[in-house]
Amino acid sequence: MQGWTEGYVGGIDYIRAFYRELSPALLSFALVLRGWRPPAALDGPFAYAELGCGHGVSSAVLAASHPAARFEAADFNPSHIAGAQRLATEAGLGNAEFLEESFADYARRDAKDLDMVALHGVWSWVSAENRAILVDVLRRRLKPGGLVFVSYNALPGTLAYMPLRRILVEHSADRSGDLPERIEQAIAFAGKLTALNAGWFAQADEMPARLESLKRKSPNYIAHEYLNSNWTAFYHADVSRELAGAKLDFAGPSVPMEQMDDLALPPEAQAVINEARDPAYRETLRDVLTNRSFRRDLFVKGAERLTPAVRTERLRAMRFALLVPPDDMPEVAITPVGRVPFPPDLHQPLAEALAGGAPSLGELMARPALARHGEEAVLRALMMLTSLALVAPALPTEGQEARQSQTERFNAVVLEHNRTGDELGTLASPVIGSGVAVSRIEALFLLAQRRGEDPAAFAWERLSADGLALSRDGFRLSTAEENVAELRGRFDSFTRRRMPVLRTLGIL
Repeated sequence: MQGWTEGYVGGIDYIRAFYRELSPALLSFALVLRGWRPPAALDGPFAYAELGCGHGVSSAVLAASHPAARFEAADFNPSHIAGAQRLATEAGLGNAEFLEESFADYARRDAKDLDMVALHGVWSWVSAENRAILVDVLRRRLKPGGLVFVSYNALPGTLAYMPLRRILVEHSADRSGDLPERIEQAIAFAGKLTALNAGWFAQADEMPARLESLKRKSPNYIAHEYLNSNWTAFYHADVSRELAGAKLDFAGPSVPMEQMDDLALPPEAQAVINEARDPAYRETLRDVLTNRSFRRDLFVKGAERLTPAVRTERLRAMRFALLVPPDDMPEVAITPVGRVPFPPDLHQPLAEALAGGAPSLGELMARPALARHGEEAVLRALMMLTSLALVAPALPTEGQEARQSQTERFNAVVLEHNRTGDELGTLASPVIGSGVAVSRIEALFLLAQRRGEDPAAFAWERLSADGLALSRDGFRLSTAEENVAELRGRFDSFTRRRMPVLRTLGIL
């Protein structure tokens, strides 16, 4: 369907989700690691735009945790923006504006300049005409020194799934009924083709696992990720050269672990890549040798390079917070070159040090158990742990009181929403300036405590009202007594394991 959707899938909303990779602290950490000066102080009045924001959950959480900053979030789907505007009103987010606008509409706005722009889930899913509009917006509105985050389907890794995507598109169009039903039929049909093991399917070893993964996804996700008329995978060099029209230079991957070539490539491959003189060509070679299928890139507009000494100073001043209980540290990380072990004599003391607050790298290095490993080893561990969502960069202590006040108001609204549904599963942290996921049951526990009610009984009252019940050992619990007993056990675990983390993150 064309019309106002311009070939983008309509008639079904996208999933409600928070994307932690959009958080300013994480973006700034990635920039400093690569030796670039971040565009603005994280506790200051920077301006941030998310274009193609979906339901606006990411922008709402970020606005809640950065009250001194200004946020613009635009999406052309009115049902997405209606919910975002309602949430902003309920939470009193006076620093966030949610706009029901196409990119062309947004480009016509006479608005202030921007320090950061996020294009997540946009570049590969819109037309060339809309990408040109985005480049023009970035050229005109992004401040010198400004930052752009852009994610997209990458080549050559996406090549393996393009026939599957075409089958889903064509089979969905070939059937009648509502879109979720047609998507289900298309996935089932793709499963039949896979079972034939003929032609392309005989070469696609990963296809059964890919289909199993899709079966667990919602129709909303599949529709927006696979069924748009404009769906393009890119070589990095093409994206880089297109964004050069906005005077943007590639600054590096936004995921810190992806800046560590030894986790993706053997030494001989790294040497071959380094023969390329053009940065865009070099990144494209890296994607070819790693068969990357998705990229999260940072681009800067005339940003300054940091001297090695200033880079070191900034990294030592950065604070970090633990996102999981200390004993949840994994023993290994799975990387493209295999399993990389986490040395327990480094990662366990690091987790224990982070569990008590949000120390800086400099403060961590004052601990003998960490200092003996050396600063580079500790920094490398932090890069890996932040990439795996086990640790997060924290904001400066300045401004935390104002952040605490606004996040408390926002989180109260989110918890109240969970009383009648699970549409919002992210709370805002004033410590890391980002979101922290909570399950529906955890949200009900927290809401019950705020109300002074018994957490297990309150959670069961709400779940049973929605026709839900818990399971234990694969069996559905049938009686209220069994469900409340199970919830009491879960609340005890939540109290011991999750609540100390939430308290350190300023959520409790």
